[in-house]
Amino acid sequence: MLVYVPLEHIDGRYTVHMDRDIEAYLNAEGLEYVKVMPTTETPSLPEGQFLNAAFTSKFKALQIAEISAMFESGKINDGDTIFFSDIWFPGIESIAYMKYFTKKDVKITGIIHAGSFTDTDFVRDMERWAKNFEDIIFDISDTIYCASNFIKDDIIKKRMVDPNKLVVTGLPVDYSGLDQHLGQDKENIVIFNGRLCDEKQPWLFDELAKQVQARVDFPVRFVKTQEENLSKEEYYSLLGKSKVIASYALQENFGFGVAEAVYLGCQPVLPNRLVYPELYPNFELFDNFDQSVEMTINALTDYRYPSSTAPDAQFKVQEEIFDVWFPRQDDL
Repeated sequence: MLVYVPLEHIDGRYTVHMDRDIEAYLNAEGLEYVKVMPTTETPSLPEGQFLNAAFTSKFKALQIAEISAMFESGKINDGDTIFFSDIWFPGIESIAYMKYFTKKDVKITGIIHAGSFTDTDFVRDMERWAKNFEDIIFDISDTIYCASNFIKDDIIKKRMVDPNKLVVTGLPVDYSGLDQHLGQDKENIVIFNGRLCDEKQPWLFDELAKQVQARVDFPVRFVKTQEENLSKEEYYSLLGKSKVIASYALQENFGFGVAEAVYLGCQPVLPNRLVYPELYPNFELFDNFDQSVEMTINALTDYRYPSSTAPDAQFKVQEEIFDVWFPRQDDL
């Protein structure tokens, strides 16, 4: 049996579509599973943050309570797997504790999205204590799925971990939602869809807008999507109409926002660092700010639909990823 431990749903983030698509896959494949989802309440997010720390702590505590009850009642047995949509999960050590005392051969697997090992990450300042917690995660887990070789290599360099536990799979992009917005007429719109925080450097997008608008003889709309209060459908529609997606990120291990924009035909203006050279090898990447200005102007004045937007160009389709995350017993 699979015990599926999803992230809480956060409007506008990948947590909603990933949960939907995982469940659809598990049901279609006829896999036996229990979903540990104590509430569908949606938390509000402080500006620039990727979660609500108090809400996610409460949510995870409720999930651990449900899993503990399953151990206590004997519902969890040898050969079962507990899969975490985010394995950076406070309380996960209690699973190893219960495994030890119940003598149950249960596998712990899940996705690592980021951590204090990433130099420019939002949680870097927690490293003094988080490092020890991350070493526990890497020790007690059986398999940890990584979005890219970039994050895998970063973990291996900075944490105590068996490299064989780290499996690069990519992450599931919301193709079913995006497909409805393919083929729209393009407008002179430049998008910044990163969070409004230091590690994404949104002020450089403001400077990009000033310099580009001063040099072109037509109006250009520059949009920070985090300021627009868009529904998911409105957000995808905006991407479908836009010509350029710009990022100045100092931290990125995958990047759903850029992946979504490129899939919908936005020319990427991305820095030559982090995960971008790995995921976008067929695109020019900038080495300095001035280059990003030139690339944006060129994309607006001589727009060409990106030739590498097919799902297999940079990213695996969902079924390929889920086949690895949720192997059948006879595949183990």
